[in-house]
Amino acid sequence: MSQTMTIPQPVLDTYNAHYNNQTYRAFSAALAATLGLDERVTQLETYDGRHNRIMNLLIDASFELVGSEYHAGAGQRLGEALGELDDHTPWLVRLAVGHLNHFVTGKRPWEVHEQIASMATLALAESARRALVRTLDHAALLPGWRGTAAYYWLLACTQIIRSAEIILREDPDADYLVEEFSKGIEGLGMGLGEIVGYGNPHPAIRRFHERLTAQDTEGCHEFTKARACGWGRWRLAAACMCTRPGGSGFSPISTSCRWRSRPTTASPPG
Repeated sequence: MSQTMTIPQPVLDTYNAHYNNQTYRAFSAALAATLGLDERVTQLETYDGRHNRIMNLLIDASFELVGSEYHAGAGQRLGEALGELDDHTPWLVRLAVGHLNHFVTGKRPWEVHEQIASMATLALAESARRALVRTLDHAALLPGWRGTAAYYWLLACTQIIRSAEIILREDPDADYLVEEFSKGIEGLGMGLGEIVGYGNPHPAIRRFHERLTAQDTEGCHEFTKARACGWGRWRLAAACMCTRPGGSGFSPISTSCRWRSRPTTASPPG
């Protein structure tokens, strides 16, 4: 009841006018199936905390779209929750978007579409990252430079996706963004180093490797300048590939002092 009292009546009226029970129930049924629950949970005959939490997030995200300041950030929280459902995420995102599209109202509908797209992108990015993490357990067992290069590049993809998620969440920690993006670029460089060192690479691969390693002496100076400029320069800071302050002190793209063995298991999604 406290939420009802907090939301202005015009916002409640707009929500009720655009609510679609068919798309809501479709999402609820799909979520129940994903969680392995009996259909009765969709009819409120039984209770499940996981189902209830995500359904509440869908409702909250709907209120956010129609202008409820009380529910600011609900779409992001919904995206984060859906991203953790792995193989079911694309299906549930499609159904969530179908429901939320009913709340595209007002004089600036494109802004509401952007909010929905941000939720969907965050959810699908996290789902993709978690899928890639699961591949690392298998890629770590592949022999030779081909297996090692593939492992590094897949690992780099997980870290670059994490960087994209930081941007989508508008995380204020610039160091975290730089750290994750740097690790991703490092992985790309290390994969290239394996191909150059042990394979018979195409000239273009050699050029890519040279361009990455040529920046070893430039990264830290550029990062210092970029960070001083604030959030607007975070992307430049990440591109400079400097290590996190207080870290090891060397450019993460350097392959000259890197170990060549891979861990036998990958970190779990999370």
